[in-house]
Formats: sequence, C-alpha cells, structure tokens
Amino acid sequence: MINKKAYAKVNLFLNVLDKRKDGYHNLEMINAKIDLCDDISLKKCETSTGIIIKSNDLFLSNQDNIILQCARFMQDKYNINYGIKINIDKRIPYGAGLGGNSTDAATVIKGINELAELNLSLEEMKEIGNMFGADIPYCLYDELAYVTKTGEEIRVLENEIKGTSILIAHPKKHILTSSVFKIADKEGYQSKDINPILDAIKDKDIHLIQQHLYNSLEHIVVNMDEDMMAFKTNLIEKVGAKGLVMTGSGSTFIKVLEEVNEEVKRFVSENKDKFLVNIHKII
Repeated sequence: MINKKAYAKVNLFLNVLDKRKDGYHNLEMINAKIDLCDDISLKKCETSTGIIIKSNDLFLSNQDNIILQCARFMQDKYNINYGIKINIDKRIPYGAGLGGNSTDAATVIKGINELAELNLSLEEMKEIGNMFGADIPYCLYDELAYVTKTGEEIRVLENEIKGTSILIAHPKKHILTSSVFKIADKEGYQSKDINPILDAIKDKDIHLIQQHLYNSLEHIVVNMDEDMMAFKTNLIEKVGAKGLVMTGSGSTFIKVLEEVNEEVKRFVSENKDKFLVNIHKII
C-alpha cells in the first residue's frame, strides 16, 4: 500500500493575462502549499481490473472526476493489468480555489507511479496531469513556485516564507470557474506587476507581501455574487483587509498573517460552526 498526503494550494498572486486562441488563459501566479491536506492511500486490487475510489466525500466515490480520469489513463497507457483501490480522506473542499481535486489527482499520479513501479520522471507526470487540469502540474510539487502560461510552466522559488501562518476562510460555497472566466472574458482583465511580491518573498518581508497580494478574478467574483460580497465585507470588518485576498477563482479567502493574534483566534473560534475557517501554515 502507498500512503500519501495531498496538500492544498493557495494563490498569493494571480494575474490573468489574456485568453488564448485554444480557449485557455495565460496566467501568472505565485502558488504555495499549506498544511491542509487530504490523506490518500493506493493499493493493488486483484479481484478487479478497474479503478475503485472510496472516500468520506460521496461526490468522489460516485462521480466521474479528474482523479478517476488520471488513474484510468495511467492504467491504460502503462498496461497495468490489475485493479487499483484508491481511498481519499477528504478535508480540502472542492470548488473553493484550494486545488482540492487537482492536488488529489496529482497525488494519485505520483501514487500510481510508485505502486506500479513505473519510474516516471516529474516531467512525464506533469504531461499526464496537464491533459486533465491546468492546476495538476503545479500540484505535483510541494513547493513555493512561480507559475506561468496555463499552469504548466513552473519555477520553484526559494521558500523564505515557509511556516508563515495563513488564515483560511471558506464560506462553503462552490464557485464555478467557467462562469467567472466567462464574465471576465467580456469585461477584460486587470493585472499588476508581480515583481514587488517576488522581491518581498525573497526578503521575507511579510508586511510587503501583505501589500502586494493580488488576484485578477477577485473583483469579478465579489461583484457577480452577493453572498461573496457579503462574505468579504464581513472578513474585512472582523479581521481587517491587510493581507487578505481571494485564492483561485474563489470562494476561499486567505489572510497572510504577521502573527496569530487574539483577534484572529477569536474570529476562528466564533465562526468555525458557520463556515470552514482555520489557521494553517505554508509548508
């Protein structure tokens, strides 16, 4: 049996540069992994020749998804003649901008590589992942990285901010990425210079990192959805706007913290039954 952890992804910076002729978008991102994770186990199943996914999340157990698609592709491509049982203990919500399904798919790719002793390189695994989701190639890394194009160009950065605390606030609302980009394609994209935050990370200057966090899609999401606008407004009122930014295409907001003060602790305690909220660390 292979046991692995699939870590959640956050965007500290996300520029949408333009829409490509193939329908995808050119992006410019700084991605980090945090210590929120799903636990995944894989084992051979001699009584079946298929892929079996079991999870505490019934959506993953009962529906076709990119995790299942990646596993089936690898089984066919590499002539794996036995079944594979995959168990996913799900903690990362999907449709939240945290790479929930993408990081599970990436981890399953790595797990099958080990289980079947395929000896695939990282580049070969990235090629597989890129066929099924733009976030999957980055999710093969547990690193801070500068990510460009549609997500396939990845440059690992020196992680000077490892251990930095991050407040995660997810309103238990699923935002459909395609709907966000459809609106954004009509309205056009705003973008900012990424270099100031790259310099701030290099200098481990949390104050400057907080100033230069950015997401091109945030204003689209909060303007298209009244619940998201109210959620952001409440966060600003309770914990402040400093270091606060939406991750991915929503619906999760993150707040980069200089310190975990009593105000933040109280906010987590008071709201843990209302929505998904906790303090995590960059790994």
